[in-house]
Amino acid sequence: MTNLRIEDHCWHIILNTNANEKRCERSWRSVATLLERRYIHYELHIVRRPGEGVETARTLCQNGIRHLVAAGGDGTINEVVNGIFTAGVDTREVWMAVLPLGRGNDWVRTHHYPKAIEEVVEAWRDGHFMQHDIGKVTSRANGKGYNRYFINIAGFGFDADVIYDVTHNPPHLFGLNVYKLSLVKSLFSHKPTAIQVSAEEDFDFNGEVFMVIAAICQYNGGGIREAKYAVPDDGLLDLIVIPKMSIPKVLMHLKDMTSGAHIDTIEGIQIVKTREADITSDRLFRGEVEGELLTPGNYHLELLPNALNVLTCEL
Repeated sequence: MTNLRIEDHCWHIILNTNANEKRCERSWRSVATLLERRYIHYELHIVRRPGEGVETARTLCQNGIRHLVAAGGDGTINEVVNGIFTAGVDTREVWMAVLPLGRGNDWVRTHHYPKAIEEVVEAWRDGHFMQHDIGKVTSRANGKGYNRYFINIAGFGFDADVIYDVTHNPPHLFGLNVYKLSLVKSLFSHKPTAIQVSAEEDFDFNGEVFMVIAAICQYNGGGIREAKYAVPDDGLLDLIVIPKMSIPKVLMHLKDMTSGAHIDTIEGIQIVKTREADITSDRLFRGEVEGELLTPGNYHLELLPNALNVLTCEL
């Protein structure tokens, strides 16, 4: 843990005005007032389209900026992280704080961010930063490799099918109801995939899966505790393989998945802590990181230990 004097730096805030059905933009006025009252020096960068957060963070880092704030939801955090890690700079010199103005806000749950934004700003002023692990997924398809970085959780199989439905067939509901409705719909359309999973600790799985999770932090999908033993600075991914399950069995374990107890109750679940892993199949299958769909293909995962200084409220 490292303490940083927040007031000694100018913070470049990347605000995603589309986060949380555009409520993020409406929330910004009160946040700006809080920052001014607490003498936090900042510059605001508004992003409105997918990918613009990546471009903005990358450009800022390439121009010498080292103090960034992701203001939005988990997708915004993911874009800022990807901008930092594709900028060609030493990421251990970069400091990132988060203003959780999004919908699910899953990453902040592991770090015990307060729910009230006023308390988040006060925690930011305290300046407790940790050296956070970062994951990298390489999707291999059509002879090419497509990279995506993540700071929370990567999901493959059912997890990604839900995100696909949210993205391509959004129901006319608001908030987390969108995710929950897509989760139920995907239960009936999801087809288990026969895959091979291998990790460096002589871990091998070959068979049909419900989903595979590669976790740095613990929560995903609007508060589902998918990986309760994940630690964001232990230098390891928590790789969780959940085998094929029937719909009744999935429904039976839904409550366990919310609390994290499924890790101990689902029969046949396999877990390993690893620095690298490969997920392959004879047919293309979906993957996602922090709600962002990956290019379908075979996947290679690797862990970049202690690669970014990140604000935490867990002391």
